Amino acid sequence: MGESVTMGKLASEYQVSTKSIQRDLNVIRSFLSDNRELSGNVELVRKNEFYFLNRVDLLQPNELLLVIKVLIGSRTMPGERLQRLLDKLTRGYACGEREAFKSLFKEELEYYRSAGGEGNADVFEQVWQLEEIIRRGNAIRISYGRLDKQVDRELYPVSVAFSEHYFYLFACRADKEDFKVIYYRLDRIKSLVELDQKVPFGVDKRYRLGDARLYNQNMFMGKRTRIRFVYTGPSIEAILDRFPTAEIVRSDDNGTELTAEVEYSRGTIMELLSQGSWIRVLGPEKVVEDIQNELETMKSYYI
Repeated sequence: MGESVTMGKLASEYQVSTKSIQRDLNVIRSFLSDNRELSGNVELVRKNEFYFLNRVDLLQPNELLLVIKVLIGSRTMPGERLQRLLDKLTRGYACGEREAFKSLFKEELEYYRSAGGEGNADVFEQVWQLEEIIRRGNAIRISYGRLDKQVDRELYPVSVAFSEHYFYLFACRADKEDFKVIYYRLDRIKSLVELDQKVPFGVDKRYRLGDARLYNQNMFMGKRTRIRFVYTGPSIEAILDRFPTAEIVRSDDNGTELTAEVEYSRGTIMELLSQGSWIRVLGPEKVVEDIQNELETMKSYYI
């Protein structure tokens, strides 16, 4: 599927007239139309002088291009693995059209670099394995490479999420009773074993725990805190995207005041400071003090 032929080429190959080929093509077209479920929703398409088989439910070119742009921008997999995936995604196109389509992102692929280097683990297998374990509701044991040391943990897996170039496992430690969600980067999981032990909470509880991603910034964990700040920049949408729990308190010529519930951590400070002077933090006082201390430290580097 995706390869294109002409009636003249088929007639020459099978040593018959083009009229015979036309009749055969009509029969094939009718059969595919009458047996869509059996044929996998495939149709025979003519474009100019070329005929090719096409899946009616394939992604349209504009849809596929958007998916490919997101995959390239995520930088989550080694270049060779990404190339193989894109080859599969574009396989439904006729040869000439496939090459023309690939030219739309060829240059981006040439400059592509995965976020964790080319030695990343197979995230396809990791994500699939973890989602299957989560579906079965079982606990796991992992060996995890932290920045300072390697640790072994028994966990109750909650969900798998993608953020800032990496996939993360959201899980609760089995040796703690507070069911606090902790984030583990998948590429730092050195080994994983599924245990014959069920997690002690149901699907509804798991979904609620999975909502932790709404409150964190840059996958730093912290204490749930409501912060208040004023934004004076050009795009309030950018702030609402970065702080999904944000609510607008007021908006006037002096800026937009917002509150947001976050897991307050260094990730929150990094996110606030990334907006420069467009954001002024109003509270709580500890957050204001932490921002001041961070700015003083940064300032000392340039004196």
